[in-house]
Order: sequence, then C-alpha cells, then structure tokens
Amino acid sequence: MAPARSQAPPPAPPRTLNVQRFAESRAAELESLQAVVSGRLGGDFRIRRGKRRRTTGHRCAKRRRGGGGDGDASGAEEGRGKEKKVSRRVRRRRELCSNPPLGFTTSGDGTKRLRTHLWHAKRFAMVKRWGFYLPLGLQGRGRGSRAVLKWLKNSALVHDASYCLPIQLEGPEDSIQAILRMVIIPAPSEPLQVSENPQHCVFQGVCYENAMLYDVRPPHSQLVAPVMYMWQPYFSNNKNYATEQHDTSNICSSSGESERRTLTRKLWIWIHAAAFEEGIDALRFACQRQVHECGVSVSCLSLEGQLGKLEVMGSRAIELLQKILRPTSKYSAAHENSTLEDPVLTACTSSRHHKDFVLDKMKQLQSHAIRPLLVHDPREVPCQETDAAALDNLQEDINLNSNGLATECSLKNEDILSDGSTPRSHENYLLDLKNVWDSISNTNPPVPEKTLCEEKHQRRLKHFYLDSTEHETVATEGNDSFSRACPILLLKQAEHGSPCMGWSVILPLSWVKTFWFSLVSHGAHAIGLRERRWIACNNVLPSFPYDFPDCKAYLSFMTDEAAALDQAAELRPPAVRPLKVPIPPPWDVLAAVANKGSTILKGFELDEKEFSGSTNENSLINSSTKDGPSFPLFIPRTAENLLQYSESINGKNQVSSHKEPCLVRVLLRAYREGVFEEGAIICAPVPADLSRWKTRSEEKGNEAEELWQLQLPQSYVGSFFTQLESGNWELQLPKDHLAQEAFRWPIGFVTTGFVYGSNKRAAVAFCNANLLAILRKQQWIEAQSRRPEIFVLVRNMRSTSYRRALATVVLEQQKDDLEFL
Repeated sequence: MAPARSQAPPPAPPRTLNVQRFAESRAAELESLQAVVSGRLGGDFRIRRGKRRRTTGHRCAKRRRGGGGDGDASGAEEGRGKEKKVSRRVRRRRELCSNPPLGFTTSGDGTKRLRTHLWHAKRFAMVKRWGFYLPLGLQGRGRGSRAVLKWLKNSALVHDASYCLPIQLEGPEDSIQAILRMVIIPAPSEPLQVSENPQHCVFQGVCYENAMLYDVRPPHSQLVAPVMYMWQPYFSNNKNYATEQHDTSNICSSSGESERRTLTRKLWIWIHAAAFEEGIDALRFACQRQVHECGVSVSCLSLEGQLGKLEVMGSRAIELLQKILRPTSKYSAAHENSTLEDPVLTACTSSRHHKDFVLDKMKQLQSHAIRPLLVHDPREVPCQETDAAALDNLQEDINLNSNGLATECSLKNEDILSDGSTPRSHENYLLDLKNVWDSISNTNPPVPEKTLCEEKHQRRLKHFYLDSTEHETVATEGNDSFSRACPILLLKQAEHGSPCMGWSVILPLSWVKTFWFSLVSHGAHAIGLRERRWIACNNVLPSFPYDFPDCKAYLSFMTDEAAALDQAAELRPPAVRPLKVPIPPPWDVLAAVANKGSTILKGFELDEKEFSGSTNENSLINSSTKDGPSFPLFIPRTAENLLQYSESINGKNQVSSHKEPCLVRVLLRAYREGVFEEGAIICAPVPADLSRWKTRSEEKGNEAEELWQLQLPQSYVGSFFTQLESGNWELQLPKDHLAQEAFRWPIGFVTTGFVYGSNKRAAVAFCNANLLAILRKQQWIEAQSRRPEIFVLVRNMRSTSYRRALATVVLEQQKDDLEFL
C-alpha cells in the first residue's frame, strides 16, 4: 500500500479580528438572517408593551412616571447637576472597606473600629468596650474552650490586638531613664550599670521588657496597667562603635558613653486601651516633674492610629509566619528608604531559599527578642524559582567573611542578642533595626485590592498573547502613593513553660487588614477577647484587666459587667432570677479579716465588741465606688517586693510598715473534685478540716478516702454578703448554730475561673499575704513538714458546698510576675 500523504496543518487563527471586514465578507448571510427574523416578527421590531418596564427599571420612580423621550434627556441633565444621595448601607460599606493611611474609623458616637471590624462583625459577637468595637468571641453561648485549646496545641491562632496603643517618649537618654525610674516597677538599671546587667539588650533596643506602670500623682501611687516598653536602637556611624559598646572596663570614662547618654532617643510604651488615657496622663505628669527638677524637656506623644499589632500563637505559629513573610533587602524607589539588610542577606533576597534562611532559625531567639524585617506584600504570589547566581554570591560572601558575617548568616541570634560577640554583625543588626523603626510609622498603605486584581488580569492576558491596551493605564495609575513592601517588627513572646505562646507582629496600621487576610487564608484560627483570656489562664498568665484588681481599669470593667448582669436579671421573672452576688468581689473585707490575725484558725467566734452591728466602723464593707476602694491594694509583682513586705511583718504576723492590705497572686488547683468560677471565695480551713486532708502520696494503697463534706445552709448563702443602700457590700456574720459551725473566714477571691478542657486545671486568685502566712505556719506545725502548697477551702458565690484546693504562691516559683497577656 502506498503511504498516506501527510496533510498540511490548517492555518493558525489570526491574533486580532477586524469586525468590519468580517461583517463585509458575511454581508449576504447577515441579510438573509435579518429577512428570516423580520418575517417571523411581521416587520415589527418594537419591544412588547408588557416588557417595556424592564428598560426603565433603573430610573427613579419620578422619572419613570414622567415618561421618556426629550423629558428623559432633560431629567438626566438636571440629575447630573445634583449629587445622588447614597444610601446609609452603601456609605457605611465604603467607610468600612476603606483603608486610610492613619487613624481608626469611628461610628456616630465616636467609638473606634479596628481595621478588621467588617471581617469580625460577620463572624464574631461584637462588644463596645474601652472606646472600641471589639470581637468578644465566637458566636454561641460563650463556650468552646476545648476547641480553642486544641487549636493552640495543634494549629495556630491569630488575634487583632491593635487596641493596644503605643506612647512615644522622645528626649535625652538620661531624662527618659529618670522618668522610667519614677513610674516603672521594676525600675530599669542605671545607665552606667547597663552593660553589666541582663537588661543590656533592652537598653540597646534588640529586646523589649515588661513592667508595671504606676501613677505617682498624689494622694498615693496606684497601678495603671502592665506595659511593654522598647527602646529605639542606638546606632553610631563611628568606626570605633564596637569598641565603645563592648569595652565595659572604661565605660565610665569613654567619650562615646557620654555622647550616648546625652543623645536624643525614643521609647515606645505599649499600653492597653482600657488604661490608655490614665497612662498617658501619668507619663505627662512625670515629664512635667522632670522639667521642674532638671530643666530638661521630654516629649510624650500618642501614636494612636499609626501602628497596629497582631498576635500569632500556637504550636505552628512560626510555620504560619514562614508561609506569608517573604523578606526583601531594600525598598524600591517609591519606598523612600535605603537598604535594611546586610550585603550577605541581600544576595539571596530573590530566592525562596532566603525565606527559609531567615525564618527557620527564629526559634533560637531568646524570649522578648525583636527581629526587624522588610517583607513583600503577602497577597502577591511568591516566586518559586531559585536564583543560582544569588546563592553563589551568598556562598562567596560567607567564605570571605567566615569569622564575622558567617555568624550572621547562620543566624546565631542568641549570640547577637545576648552579648554581641561579633561587632560587625551586631552593628548590621542594629542598623536594620533602626531603619525599620524609623520607617514603620510613615510607610505608605498597601496597593488596593482592585489594582492587584487588574494587574493579575493583565498577566493572564499576556500569558495568552492577548492585547491589553484598555487596562494598562488603569492598573498603573496611582502606584506612587502605595507600597509593595512593609517594614515589621517580630517580637517573640516569653514561653513561660509553654512553647505555644508565639509572636507579636508590629506593623503600620494600614497594613493590618492585608496581613490579617493572609494569616486567616493560610489556616490561622481567629480568636476574640474571651478566647484570649482562656489561653492566658491555660498558661497561668494574668490577663489585663481581669486579673489586676489594684487598678482602676479593673474596677471600671467589673462595674460595667455588674450593670449589664443586673439589667439582664431584671428582664426575667422574680421567681427565676439568679442570686445577686457582689461584682467586683469585696476586697476590703480581706483587710478587716486580716485584723483578726490567727483567730481565723478557730472558725467562727463572735466578738460583740468588734462586730456589734452591720454599719459600725469595724464592719466588713467593700467600697465599690467609681473612685476605687477606700484604701489602695498592695500587690507585689517581684520576689524582691514580696521579701521586703515579709520582713516588715513582726513575730505576731501583724503588718508594721504597710497599712494597705497586701495581696499575692496564687494558682488554685482543685483537690480531687470541684470547679472554681470567677468570683469564688477562698476561705481558711480550721484544724478539724485538715485532720482528714491527705495527699495522694499519704494514702495507703487502695484505701478509700473518707467522704468529706462541708456545706452552708441555703438560707445563709444569699445573705453571706449583703448590699447596703449605698451600694457597698458587707459580710454578714451568721446567727444560727448550723451556719456558725460551717462558717469559714474569707482570705481571697478568684479572678479567673477554671477553663474547661485545660490539662492544668488552675484558677487565678488573689489572697491576703498575711493570712496565707498564718495558714502555712499552722499547717507546717501540724504536718511537721514544709510543703510549698497551702491547703484552702473554696466556695462559689452561689454554692453551698466548700471544695478543697491547693494554693501556690506565684512569686515563690519565679523571680517576678511581670508577664501578662
């Protein structure tokens, strides 16, 4: 058979199509088609009268009734002269979707909204609190803690903490140090002793520190809020910079040290929105006092609306950050800044290897470390190719600088952040940090989503070899006012016994929404205020303001909560209303109980001279007014302060130098059974209660423990705390015999209850330090052994049963109690 002839392939279709030439070549076919359609319609191409309404449905009702023709044209001309009134829904939608460079959007009453408000409002229960609309928690009845803790263990969580606001102090270094020593506890070290102090990294600006901010205005000093402060990195262009920084022997006489101390520096103090106004007033008062004492002015400015903060927590937090953070080396011409990374890192910025190179070793950073990065817009598709030439240049630079810069390339950040053993890498790190610090507050907003979509459309048209002249000008319009790279500061949170705490990302406020969408789309679970408090309790950390009863923000929050609960109770019938309990707990009662001393171990003994009436001067009353308790609460936050208080107590366990009651934070763990709720009462057991109290190690084999029960009469539970006409709460002493036998003196209250699903099963509480010392001494004598735990009894406010618990003083297990969430 003859071989088949190969047919020539058909000609390729033209890249462009001329419609006019196509119509001319098909004119006969089009005319015949028109004749067929005309025959079927009878030559009448007009629209049926029943369908004409659709052609004018887009017009307003007046114009439709007015008719068409010339009248429509004149009406259209008149409408062009008047501005069309947009509906409230459209106006609000535009406002919420906008992304201004600075400031929060506000509602009609002045309440600020987060940049992620629209996203949260669709998925979370929102609450108006501390001047913001904040996500309270996931929709439902306020449960779901087991799922949240499971996410924390196996995944990543993200929380928009942009309601934490920064305050900037700018002035001479010595003056700022003096202001901090005035209002901050623990006070930072003296400038001349910084190099010999662990706070050396904090002072250089490569680490941040937690502290307690106090208001020193008369009549007495009072806690404002826990704060986080960070110094602007100090960088010198002097070639002898490394020698000046690392020569600690002649630091007092070096000229570089004297210049540094008089240099103008900046300090950021991050404070919760609940105490922002009070905090900035306290700092401004300290600045004015510094001017009167030394004549040196220090400016105190609010950076509200300029910076945002995102918290990424969980076991896979670093993996999530690796997915969205693609570091770059320098700004483009439109980014108004110069190189931010050293030359070794610049060599590999275009490769995917650089992302792993920078972020894989970040787990080695010490707690509270600050890592500066300039990253690409996370919405853009990352480059999958690897630049071989860049990797060759990287390897060459590593070989040439194996003694110095190789340390930076291997990212041994623990050396850089601890002692700065390599001067050149340390200098490069400080230069990067200072450049990011200076540019983070004046960065242009990101490119709008519409522009990115148009650019993506242009790339697709180019891929299919199609002309795109129509959208070229639109896609490139206005790019000069936007940025494609964002400077951020990565802050590593303290692990505090749990590797799931994660990171904080400080970035410009206009970039918060961009990073938020990227984090959520890559698998992060968003959480609100309620879930964040569960995580803090699971990691035995205090949460502000819930676990800070010595500040005004706590009292204000609890007062609002009490008003909301009372309003909800009034809507229910009287027969099913819950028992009214004191909110906040009557802390002043603990001071009156402390006056009884060791007699609390004997149970109830009525002293008619001391408690003869309900309104006398010795009655146990809580002053729950807006101005706070009748006297301040003293809560030591460091072991040194607790030791000083312990030394001020004489042999009779009476306070000699501290007139205010001293409370210490304790962790409560239930003994065998019991769930402790917020507001539960911690009571002192009598010796008869301890006689049948055994630990697991003291039990004999499988011997069953004898049933232990202690209950108050139901009639006395409702009158344990009685509210007076003034609104204060009073401890009502029992009158009948049964109530007197079951009465136990209160020594503290629970501020955060158990979290369901937590393996630690610990509640956060505050107890009177003097009464705890009395209990511990008595228990050591009876048990003839020194145990760190203290046996206490706990009773929920609306319950009749006492539950046994073990209390552990936090400051006895660690040096300070400054970490918070």
